[in-house]
Amino acid sequence: MKKVTAKPQLGFGEAVKLAMSRLTDIKGRSRRSEFWWSMLAFIIVYFIVNSIFELVLPLMAAQIISTFLMLLAMPLTIRRLQDTGKSMWWVIVSWLASAVMNIYMVSSGALEALTSVNPDPDAAINMFKSPVYIGCAFVSTVAGIATFIFCLLDSQPETNKYGESPKYVIEEI
Repeated sequence: MKKVTAKPQLGFGEAVKLAMSRLTDIKGRSRRSEFWWSMLAFIIVYFIVNSIFELVLPLMAAQIISTFLMLLAMPLTIRRLQDTGKSMWWVIVSWLASAVMNIYMVSSGALEALTSVNPDPDAAINMFKSPVYIGCAFVSTVAGIATFIFCLLDSQPETNKYGESPKYVIEEI
């Protein structure tokens, strides 16, 4: 018979420290508490840094940097998906579709046309009707929602193909 015991939940500082120590590690698993506390810290820092870049850089450069900043959260999200037994491809597909969509929005000129002194709504309408935009938005939305839901799920108590559970200890009694 097996006894499953859950380890205590990670606090904010402990979770962020653990995530930072594994910033580029896509192997293994990450608990919900590590993921959500670290994502909170990441989102706050991301919005501050992104706002600064948008003020001082041209729109295209700021958008490219913003897209690459999102890469910093990918290993943590991959480990979280692996903790629930899901593939990393959910987050990779979501990120790639978002990146293509963002770069398309900026390179088509629609984003700049909307944010100028005299906005041009026709440019935005043409962009939103584009098959590239529609396809990327659909794929990004579906994969993003699936990833979000998977990140809400509890850890698999048993060892899976990605390693031992960081949350549960299984003892033979």
